[in-house]
Amino acid sequence: MNEDETPSTAADIRALAEQAEAEATEAEALAAAARARARAIQLRRQAEVIEAKKEEAKKEEDAKKAEQEEAAKEEAAEEVEVVAAEEDTKEEGSEDAASEQDDADSVATEEPDPSETSGTEAPEDTEAAVEPDSDKKKESPTEAVAKADAEADTPAVPEEPEGRPRRLSRLVRRPKWSTVAASVAIVIILAALAGSGYMIKEHQDAVRKRQRVAEFTAAARQGVVTLTSLDFNEAKQGVQRILDNSTGSFKDDFIKMADDFTKVVEQSKVISQGSVQAAAVDLDTMTNDSAVVLVASTSEITNAAGAKQDPRNYRLIVTVSRDGGQLKISKVEFVP
Repeated sequence: MNEDETPSTAADIRALAEQAEAEATEAEALAAAARARARAIQLRRQAEVIEAKKEEAKKEEDAKKAEQEEAAKEEAAEEVEVVAAEEDTKEEGSEDAASEQDDADSVATEEPDPSETSGTEAPEDTEAAVEPDSDKKKESPTEAVAKADAEADTPAVPEEPEGRPRRLSRLVRRPKWSTVAASVAIVIILAALAGSGYMIKEHQDAVRKRQRVAEFTAAARQGVVTLTSLDFNEAKQGVQRILDNSTGSFKDDFIKMADDFTKVVEQSKVISQGSVQAAAVDLDTMTNDSAVVLVASTSEITNAAGAKQDPRNYRLIVTVSRDGGQLKISKVEFVP
């Protein structure tokens, strides 16, 4: 039986009532499914955010462990180099001491023995002639000893081995622990700031998304109520409200049939008041300027005599688009 026809028997009325209940049940199921889908998407995003936090914390922990191991290796290398440098210094000191001892022994062997010349007598002229030479011979060993002592008192500059300058240059170029710690702290702070910025951006995106969902839902509700609420006494005003809340292909098609639609409403002499029971946005189709909204609506019809008919239930797929800063209906599909 057609919905536009007036039921004449109780069986028809019961059939229409059962059909209306079935349509209402389907509309509620559709709305519940839409809400469940939105809830599932929200939970998946929350899970992704938690997993991202865990991965970031794990990366930071691995980086800290790697830095500690590297620091331990560098410290062990420094200790080995210091021990090698001390051993080289000890070897150089022992070599210098041995060379000083050899010089002292050589000076001692050059001094003459006075007992060799004490047993012989020489003439006065010979003694006079020999005394200057003997004085020179006696002064020469003394000067040599003094010279050796002076050389011994002078600190010897140890020669550095070939590998030591290279090790010392590596020690000079190696950064200090304070510098390494400061660098690590800066990296950690930057990572924390980046994570905080990412979380703030995600939160802002979620807030903006909820606002868009609310805007599209409100626009679809208002459009459906305007479309299903008509009064034969004000048919032209009702048609104009529909045009004001529409855009795109729906508006173009409705303009073509506006006059005929107005005549039908006036001739039917009925008053219909529409209401929306549920509305849900299809998040997969939502953009900044458009979205598809699933709407379950009911219309109560009263004739000119004041008699009320059974409410009619509708399921609609409404496309809402932005037009000049205002959201309007651009497409309407009735779901059987």
